[in-house]
Amino acid sequence: MSPPDRSHVEFLGPPGAGKSTVHGRLTSEPRYYGGIYEDALERLILDTYDGPAGLTYRLLPSRLRSYAETLVLQHPARERLFSEFLLEQSAFPDAMVGARQAASRDPDKAASLLRDAADRYQLGVETVRPDERFCMDEGFMMGAVSILWRGGDRLSLEAYFECVPTPETLVHVTAPRAVCLRRQRDREKSLRERHGVARTDDAQRRHEEACSRVVATAEATDSITVVRVSNEGTLEDVVAAVDRALAN
Repeated sequence: MSPPDRSHVEFLGPPGAGKSTVHGRLTSEPRYYGGIYEDALERLILDTYDGPAGLTYRLLPSRLRSYAETLVLQHPARERLFSEFLLEQSAFPDAMVGARQAASRDPDKAASLLRDAADRYQLGVETVRPDERFCMDEGFMMGAVSILWRGGDRLSLEAYFECVPTPETLVHVTAPRAVCLRRQRDREKSLRERHGVARTDDAQRRHEEACSRVVATAEATDSITVVRVSNEGTLEDVVAAVDRALAN
């Protein structure tokens, strides 16, 4: 379990429900922090390199900045982040092994998604500020969903939760299946195109069931508060509902 000073919020939902859209809009507010991508990498660079090096970074054109951020994350910060993550989460390799063993489809991908989540988590907790709340989009709870969706019915979610940092709040974003499938078609990112599945409706159902299993296990714990939000209204209304729930 994540120690109190490393608490975080995670978002969970099937494709098309809009969890990433809601997360992105929420974390555009100063009180919430996405903890990944450009903001976190920029903070990491500026925290690591002060003085002339930090000034040089600020003056770089955007393309060179992006290149520098990629270098900092991959060489060697990514290994450092993961090493520091393992110092506090020594059971995490068991989760990666469990992912490989449980997933009957693409087990290496299931494990690599967990490794990516660990990097994002550590990057977030190292760069989040005291006045911000760290919110993860593709976190450990979605990692569990990805294992289940890949045929990981044998996965013990209770054991998995013991091996990863668990969020203090899990925001479950939902929408009717027909709405989710329509949104995927509108974005031209259907499950058929992304994962090569033959029946998108069946695949969507399995995603929903995997999300429900993870949410039910989270609710059975004493440490995770589950917030459910239906993403059928305006984005502003949905984000306001999440904001109110997180404020309580």
